[in-house]
Amino acid sequence: MKLFMSYTSPYSRKVRVLLRELDLEDSVDEVPVDPLSDPDELISVNPASKIPALETDDGLSVHDSRVILGYLASLTDAGDLYPAPNDPKRWAAMTLASHIDAILDAALAWRMEMVRQPGERSIFWQNRWKTQIERALDALPDMLNAAPAYRAYAEMLSVVALEYLDFRHQALDWRRGRPALKDLHDRWAARSSMVETQFPAG
Repeated sequence: MKLFMSYTSPYSRKVRVLLRELDLEDSVDEVPVDPLSDPDELISVNPASKIPALETDDGLSVHDSRVILGYLASLTDAGDLYPAPNDPKRWAAMTLASHIDAILDAALAWRMEMVRQPGERSIFWQNRWKTQIERALDALPDMLNAAPAYRAYAEMLSVVALEYLDFRHQALDWRRGRPALKDLHDRWAARSSMVETQFPAG
């Protein structure tokens, strides 16, 4: 299989972490691409030129990180790392995953705004996304504690989001006033799946 990805993409990193947690990394070639340059190899798998995108050995194209996570989990016994298809508890777990994705979506949108020319940046949207992220972070510990199952899945996604904030929005200082999230991060940060997929320095 081939995974078209970027080392700076938090959505790609979610997939790369799960691959390692499920011991599937040797079955997938990670292919770094720049989606903004519309590479033919990516477009052949995902015409929208978005990452991550997975091409299976039998030619199936699977894209969107949430779909890819589900596909990978179907290849093995994912246990607590992905909600089982017929488990009623999956809906709470998937809703929590969507909450974490909202943090990533806002963080990425904020990042894209910040790389625009200074005169083109919107203070309104920057403040909007910052507020959205902070509100979602404040709610996250209680949501994690209330989750009935699949805690490892939610924690894995949470730490990817927290480290993306470290990577792109250090000034946000998500640790301040959030000891539970700091403890969560510290428990996961040393795992080989996290170390091997760290965002680039600088």
